[in-house]
Order: sequence, then C-alpha cells, then structure tokens
Amino acid sequence: MTRSRRYLNNLPNAESIKELAREILDYELEMDQDLQDNARIKTEILELESQILSSDAWEDPQTNKNIKSKLDQLSSVLQRNDKEIAHLNEEISNSKSLVDEEIREGLSKLFQKAKSDRDEAQQDIIKHQQLVEDSHKRLMDNLTGKSENLRDEWIRNLVKVSIVEEKLKNSENELEAIQRVYRLEFG
Repeated sequence: MTRSRRYLNNLPNAESIKELAREILDYELEMDQDLQDNARIKTEILELESQILSSDAWEDPQTNKNIKSKLDQLSSVLQRNDKEIAHLNEEISNSKSLVDEEIREGLSKLFQKAKSDRDEAQQDIIKHQQLVEDSHKRLMDNLTGKSENLRDEWIRNLVKVSIVEEKLKNSENELEAIQRVYRLEFG
C-alpha cells in the first residue's frame, strides 16, 4: 500500500477500510517481530551448534547435555514462531481480501450515487430547457409592460439550465473518475 489512495477517504465505508488497514498493520508488525525473533533464535542455534562441534563440549557431558536441551527449546520456539508467521500471513491475506471487497462496495455505492445524480441532472435539464422555451415564447408574444418580468424569468431559467448542466458535467466526471479508480485497483 505504498501508492497514494486518498480517494479511499471519500468512500462511504472509509472507516471500515481504515479499521481493516489498522488490523493489517498490527499483523504485519507482529509478524515482523516474529521474524526478528526467528533470526535471533537461528543465530543462537548456530552458536550452540558450533559449541557442540568444538572440542570443549565433548569433554564435559553435562555441558553437552545443557547445549542440546537449549537447542531443543530454541527449535520448539522456532517452530511455534513459524506457525505464528504462517497464521499471520493468512490473516493478512484475508484482511487484504476484505479490504478489496470493502473498496469494491464503496466504489459501487459512489458509482450508483453519481449515476443517479447524472440521471437526475439530465431530467432537470430537459425540464428547465422546456421552461426556458416557454418563458422565451411568452416574452416574444408579450409586447406589454410585463416584458421586463418575463425577461427576468427567461434569464433565471437560462441560469438554472446552466447550473444543471454543470451538475451533469460534474456527475459525468465523477463517473469517469470512479471507473478509472476501479480499473486501477482491480484491473
């Protein structure tokens, strides 16, 4: 997770994703500690094995027995750590899968909302364009003193169309951005 993923903060389920990311980080930290312990234990095992191979250990049977006992203890700790590391790897993999599912769900919700906003904007444009045409027609048909009010109404309707067109453009841009993010995340 080295690339910037700021868009995740905009997802409706961002908190759930953050919680899963914290779990992954905790697992990774725990696994790193276990890996460091394993490296230390392996170093100790090598030192003890070299002591067994030295002539001093063969001269004293008690020392040899103590070294072998220590080796057995270290080997069992190493096996336990290896099992824990395998378990943590599995947990990390499962959590990453859950994160992917949450991202898909969040992107889907954003996509549906943007699509709904776009559809609504398209309907609003049609409605407001009709109002523009109607107010323009009334303005052209009316030659009396009411023309100032009709002109203002026509301009207000034009402004509404412009605002809704901007909303439509923003919705379409958001749909494209969501699709790009989805392709980036999931191919």
